[in-house]
Amino acid sequence: MMMIMKNIKTFLIAAAAVFAISSCNLDKFPDNAINTEDAMESVADCEAFRNGLYSGMKYCFTGGFVYNTDIQTDLYHAVKNFGNFSGSWYTYTVTASESMASSAWFGLYGYIANANFLIEGTKKLLAAGTLNEEDTALVQQYYGEACYIRAHMYYLLANYYCVDYDPDTAEDYMGVPVVLKYEPTGDSSKYPARPNLQVTYDQIVADLAEAETYVLTAGTPNSAYVTADVVAALQARVALTMHDYDTALLKAKSIIDGGKYRLVSDPQAFASGWLNDTLTETIWQVAMTGPDDLGNAYSYFIYNTSGKAGEDSPRFVPEDWVLDLYAKNDIRYQAWFSNRDITTPVVGNLTLLVKYPGNPKLYSAVTNYVNMPKVFRVSEMYLIAAEAAANRGEDIVASKYLNDLKVARIPDWERRDYTGDNLTVAIRNERVIELYGEGHRLYDIKRWHIGFQRSAGQNPELVMSGENYSGLKREADDPLFVWPIPTSEMQANPQMQQNPGYTNE
Repeated sequence: MMMIMKNIKTFLIAAAAVFAISSCNLDKFPDNAINTEDAMESVADCEAFRNGLYSGMKYCFTGGFVYNTDIQTDLYHAVKNFGNFSGSWYTYTVTASESMASSAWFGLYGYIANANFLIEGTKKLLAAGTLNEEDTALVQQYYGEACYIRAHMYYLLANYYCVDYDPDTAEDYMGVPVVLKYEPTGDSSKYPARPNLQVTYDQIVADLAEAETYVLTAGTPNSAYVTADVVAALQARVALTMHDYDTALLKAKSIIDGGKYRLVSDPQAFASGWLNDTLTETIWQVAMTGPDDLGNAYSYFIYNTSGKAGEDSPRFVPEDWVLDLYAKNDIRYQAWFSNRDITTPVVGNLTLLVKYPGNPKLYSAVTNYVNMPKVFRVSEMYLIAAEAAANRGEDIVASKYLNDLKVARIPDWERRDYTGDNLTVAIRNERVIELYGEGHRLYDIKRWHIGFQRSAGQNPELVMSGENYSGLKREADDPLFVWPIPTSEMQANPQMQQNPGYTNE
């Protein structure tokens, strides 16, 4: 982070670049970037900078930034000869020099630097007192969106690099450095240390409170921008992470009761919505405009470079226990999984994840397996409401939200009364069913303080075997559920502390 702060001369393009590649030169100043000396002199400057932030946002919600945490868990098996794609995450051999750990750290802090710059610029412009009423409202909206972006980036950092937030022990564990002002410096003595986890989450909550005050744009399905509903959705997710079940239920319920995002129950509309990125229950979907404006791909799950039937070459396939959770007439199973004969890197029949087939508008010939990230969907709000209500001892309420979701997804579902442990298991299973492949599993395992053991596999003959593969078992609160602070950060910042279980190499 501090190494980035020392060298940043560009903002919008640099943030996109650090997500797109593992290493980048932030000293290059593109022609269309805004120089710090001339920036934020007008509403147009604020709008241009804000639009640039959105343009790069697609990187931190797609590809390895999503699937690597899932690969760490019990959701996938690596097929034999998988080429060690994301192998260090799958086998728990990640080190501090891992490129993804570095890309996430520096990329997210690059975004925070950009958000800080926009926050400072909008506050300066508002304080000048020269704006008319309409422009004031616009700049306040941009300020609120910048606060939201900063909150979301800190939340992602906390998920990657910190333990679960427990309100009783948050002051005893390390958070991530909180930087609230754009002040690039080469003086390493001024680089911040890690505060406790409570400080990190206090900032996330405070930024979201600011966003709630100033982001007044009404939500609409598939919004490409942060709206009032997007703010509420992140507040619900954060509150659940913080075990603040009252707030989690309140915020999730507000979106559900608003009625703008109806659960999709039609099989064709559901499958088409995922293929074409037109799912009407999506609260926020970061936009991509075409083959020249893409986020990261999900190639490993099909990996067909020819586009021809029968030439799929998956590196990872769903575990059998996951597939067994789905009713076969579940519209999610029909849309997201496909049983296929494959010939490479193994020969046999396997069920593949096809949740990210690639939007036809985003490629010209053979699919690139890129779909727009559906950052929040209303179905997650049902799951948050159910889990929060259950933890409040409101089994009837929790059971209702769980059944509402199942009724929409399974044509012949008959409502059931869940209570106690059966309710807990049902909610946890439903999170796997509904959110499979969307990067939630590791954080759920941390929040629930459980471990896991991988299953035998769809076809044990075709998957990698051994204690680091199909036989992997991890206990609850395993320190390696938390990612390492990158080597380059440890070397640049004398105040930085490494996470337990890792060296600085």
